[in-house]
Amino acid sequence: MGWYKDINAILEQEPETWLNYLHGQQLEHVPHLTRVNPMLRGFFLRLAWHGMILLRHLTLRHPETLKAKADYVVFAGSANQMHSLDGTANALKDQGMRVVEIANGKLLHTEDQLARYIPLRLSFLDIVRSLVLLVKHGPSLYKELKTKHPAAIQVYFDSFCSVYSFLVYFRRILKQTKPDFVVTSNDHNSPNRAMLAVAHYLGVKTVYLQHASISRLFPALRVNYAFLDGQHALDIYRECDENQPERQRNVPEPQVFLTGQKKRLARADNRQTKAIGIALNSLDDATSAILLVKDLATRGQHLIVRLHPGQSERDTQQYLAAFEDDEHVKMSSPKTETVSDFLEEIRWMVAGNSSIHLEAVLAGVIPIYFELTPPDSPDYYGYVRHGLARKANSAADIVELVKEQGGATEPNVEAIRYYSATYLTKWDGREGELVAQYLMKAVQ
Repeated sequence: MGWYKDINAILEQEPETWLNYLHGQQLEHVPHLTRVNPMLRGFFLRLAWHGMILLRHLTLRHPETLKAKADYVVFAGSANQMHSLDGTANALKDQGMRVVEIANGKLLHTEDQLARYIPLRLSFLDIVRSLVLLVKHGPSLYKELKTKHPAAIQVYFDSFCSVYSFLVYFRRILKQTKPDFVVTSNDHNSPNRAMLAVAHYLGVKTVYLQHASISRLFPALRVNYAFLDGQHALDIYRECDENQPERQRNVPEPQVFLTGQKKRLARADNRQTKAIGIALNSLDDATSAILLVKDLATRGQHLIVRLHPGQSERDTQQYLAAFEDDEHVKMSSPKTETVSDFLEEIRWMVAGNSSIHLEAVLAGVIPIYFELTPPDSPDYYGYVRHGLARKANSAADIVELVKEQGGATEPNVEAIRYYSATYLTKWDGREGELVAQYLMKAVQ
């Protein structure tokens, strides 16, 4: 029963409500999470849904690569995380390191992805062990959530239950592969936090590569090595230091390096295209987005509408139907086109609270901040405040900015470097190599 002792010890330091961080600690501060109205609502239905998820992740075949010693275990829980990790993983492999890459199975569509990544799959024993933990800890978890935030039970109880399966899974994987490092590019989602918690307990060094802009709602940064994009992220993380359990924890204080934005982006500072990109957020009101696009189209603008990776199928179909006969509008799907490819097709980009503003300016695209849906926190990442993006309040404003910036514009280098430290340095575009160099030195 060594596994049971280990998981209990981890939960003593990092309880379920901290491992499932957003739902357990920030639910009242992220209003859109409380506005969700899922089809399956209520304790028993969410518990049943958790059972379905466990069965979906069950596998009876285990890759041999998960049974041998690894230098690095890398985990990606989203497409954006994958893109941020790829460059470093490639550079480490070029140095002869054995890198085991694990990802959410729903992300793996192409032959290259399937060949590169091992999907996160649970063994029969993993499921049994996670259910044992649920029976043991579930009642006290339920009581805590009922007191703190009943909505967490009604809508997200399955997310808290998943913590047990993630802990069991990553304990097994790290015990089998015995890596020197685990690497992730997210520190607030349940699977990533579970992996970090297991690694801390087992004495495996932890590595965090920032994959998107951050806010003051993030958890305290507790890894061995943190590779942040720029000074902005470091400033914000310093304000997050109290966002951790009050109990004594055996976790490291991070060594922080500012290594720029990690995704590979093709840059063209004087591109000829006149297209405007509209980067949608999954929280944007579809009706408002459609009205904006149609308004811009009637003003003679050529538009490329980028769907969000988390876009609901209902909204996706609504957008496709709205624009299918409009010759001024082209659709961009994250399932078939990378962010870099999308940015190569446009000269300006309109978006609300999204990290894609930083990616746009790094690719030589002019970012315009526009709130399709009134946000809970305007200019959430400070892009307008710090001079990285210009703000528009209407379709007419957007057209005016496009005319004003019709020629080549000089980028605000200081503002961009505040968010991505390597901009226009020798490491620009080679951030993955830079991170790998630091990690190789850490081994010596």
